[in-house]
Amino acid sequence: MLITRRRALTGLALLPVALCASTLVRAAGPKLPKVDIVSFEPALTESLLGLGVAPMAVVNAGYYREFVAYPEMPDDVLDLGPSIEPNLEYLQRLKPGLIIGTSWQLEGTLLRRIAPLRTFDIYTSNAQPYRNAGQVMLDLGALVDRRDEARALLEQTDRLLDDLRAKLTSISDRPVYIARLNPDGRHLLLFGAKGMYQAVLERLGLRNAYQGRTNAWGGSPAVGIETLLEHPEASLLYYTNPREAVAAQRRLNNSPIWRALPMIREGRIHALPRFYPSGGLLTAQRLALSITEQLLALEANHA
Repeated sequence: MLITRRRALTGLALLPVALCASTLVRAAGPKLPKVDIVSFEPALTESLLGLGVAPMAVVNAGYYREFVAYPEMPDDVLDLGPSIEPNLEYLQRLKPGLIIGTSWQLEGTLLRRIAPLRTFDIYTSNAQPYRNAGQVMLDLGALVDRRDEARALLEQTDRLLDDLRAKLTSISDRPVYIARLNPDGRHLLLFGAKGMYQAVLERLGLRNAYQGRTNAWGGSPAVGIETLLEHPEASLLYYTNPREAVAAQRRLNNSPIWRALPMIREGRIHALPRFYPSGGLLTAQRLALSITEQLLALEANHA
């Protein structure tokens, strides 16, 4: 096994029932009302579904269902194909009232010949994705006449993160790495500045152990696993892409560097569900719950 540790009471069991993820994210049922909008960005699709409406069509519906997953996308949302080559002929036949996406997806394209465009950006040069995600939720709420729902979601998320922060006070002095394990067994994708992982850690009163350079959405790919030695006292929360998990586990088990890491030897490591790293406000909710769950579980293991 990649990790050997005693199974302890999970962190969610230590949280009030009112904070369970199922109470936070509106389930998207088959009768969810549609809006005359096509979404090119999973974070915007997530936000619309959280507001209780579904876009008429999205780019790469399969990607949303695999990488974002919640709120659940109704089966009758149309799929325009992959984001690198959406079916523009089909899109033109749909005659949507509006196409939404990020600036880099829509600006400078010919899509405005098909429908009006509107851009919403969470990951920008101001490096405040949590605040930006809240503003995007409010803007989308105004767009689809769900202003009250948008304000409620923003207030709910703020309260949730404040409550979780209070529960983590006793362990907030230990830094945390958040990583994706690469299948080569030698490198990690570490999450740091500019991204939602960093923003959520800060809101939870936790310190990100990784202070290196990152890309626009907060990731630093291909970082050597020896980087984790910079903060041997840290905990490591990680995920692995399912198709890569077996190879990553086997190669890491054979790595003397990995086996020598204090966090590995001392069991300060825990798996996270996979999250869309460029998600919106509802991703922040689920990420905060999961981080709290795993860190409280680690604390219970070492109590």
